[in-house]
Amino acid sequence: MTYKIISYFSIIALGYFLKKIDFFSEKNGAILSRLIIYVTLPLVILNAITSVKLKPSLLFLTFFGSAAAFTILIFALVIFSKFKAPDKTKGSLSLTLCGLNLAIFAYPFAQLMWSNKGLTYMAMFDIGNALIIYTLGYSVALKYSSDGFSLKTVINKLITFPPLIAFSAALFINFSSIKIPSSVFSMISPISSANAFLSMLTIGIYLNFRRMTRDVKYIFTAVAVKYAIGLSVGILLWYLSTLLTPTDRIASIIVLISSVMPTPLLSLVYSIERKLDPEIAGGMVTVTVVISSLILLFVGV
Repeated sequence: MTYKIISYFSIIALGYFLKKIDFFSEKNGAILSRLIIYVTLPLVILNAITSVKLKPSLLFLTFFGSAAAFTILIFALVIFSKFKAPDKTKGSLSLTLCGLNLAIFAYPFAQLMWSNKGLTYMAMFDIGNALIIYTLGYSVALKYSSDGFSLKTVINKLITFPPLIAFSAALFINFSSIKIPSSVFSMISPISSANAFLSMLTIGIYLNFRRMTRDVKYIFTAVAVKYAIGLSVGILLWYLSTLLTPTDRIASIIVLISSVMPTPLLSLVYSIERKLDPEIAGGMVTVTVVISSLILLFVGV
């Protein structure tokens, strides 16, 4: 796990370096973000959710995932609405607190620590988390964009959004017990495995240390809110989980850890697509990856 975290930071650094030498530009980053959304991320979702057996008895974890993501987002919207900053900056700051990065960042840790049982539990939690990111996340992005919020636009986006389509298909396949030939996974595995690389590279391209230094008060506030509320929600959900499944220690640990995972990559992707403030989003993704990495390293010791 330590090696994987180090590799993530190395790829972010590579993206930043390639931008500094003008090999990549933010226009290239926008192209990479579309490649992630339309190709690699849907395959990651399909692969992850169909690789474990989801259980209806664990639907309380899905509810917990939605509750955690929704609660953190509400606090973000209230706090950042009071900032004297451009709407696009407030929008990206709010997006960085909309949901948690589990599929890319935390799934490998759960599988390493607790094998497929841990991965199943985290996937169930992530179902609720992802629903908030895909629905309310895009709504927030529209609200702060120059186009403004439109229910029709949100609905059109949702029914044509590749990650959500993949998510729905994966759930149907899982709960209907449809058997996917191993040859299919062999075909999509090389493409889905590129998702983490492309994601970290895109973060590096949009990383701007000068901008982060200038707007450090915004990032500091966002980080403080994210982890203070995330930890509080995580502790509450941990307690509720111990009441619901008193003999299952893994479930309670999963909900606690998941609540303090990094900013989702989609906050950066949405910021790019809706022309908000991707540099702030990229900075928040990087900072939270550092903090959450330390948390995982501490838990794994």
